[in-house]
Amino acid sequence: MRCPERGMALVTVLFLLTLLLVMALLFSDKVTRAIRNTTRTAARDQALQAAGAGIEWARPRLAASYAASSGWADYLAGAPAGDRYPATPAFSTVVGRVTVDIFLRDNADGDDDPQRDNDLKLLVLARARSEGGPAVLVESLCGFTAGSAGYRQAGGGSGRSGATADSLDRGWSAPAATFAVRD
Repeated sequence: MRCPERGMALVTVLFLLTLLLVMALLFSDKVTRAIRNTTRTAARDQALQAAGAGIEWARPRLAASYAASSGWADYLAGAPAGDRYPATPAFSTVVGRVTVDIFLRDNADGDDDPQRDNDLKLLVLARARSEGGPAVLVESLCGFTAGSAGYRQAGGGSGRSGATADSLDRGWSAPAATFAVRD
């Protein structure tokens, strides 16, 4: 006698193999997305750290160039009106593998002239973009202490950083005053 359900095992095996293949594809897609998200997060964190380092890199250079640039007039000469930064960066540096562009503009100091600083404070914007990640912007309001030819530490003197602001030969020894910038 012949079995009327001939070939049913083949159909069942093909169905189970198809189901396993779909599950493997879903799992590999999930792993790929997780790796991609982790890479993007790491790239964003790297760019954020590089932008902060770019601001720290620019602070002693701004302090050293204050007198030579006529109170930063050279940097502010092409500043647009309003609360916009110039299109061209004042400085560019590379931190690790990330290029950081530093933009400068005068803060709202009451004179309505974005090309002239009169309160010894500048807004410093660092734009960093790592490979495969988004561009990160970090803005800092930096104050200059003209009497010492350097920046001062926010909330204290040399006791907070362990160094004086007068020694500009080492970048870490010339901290800038940083004030909270509200959105």
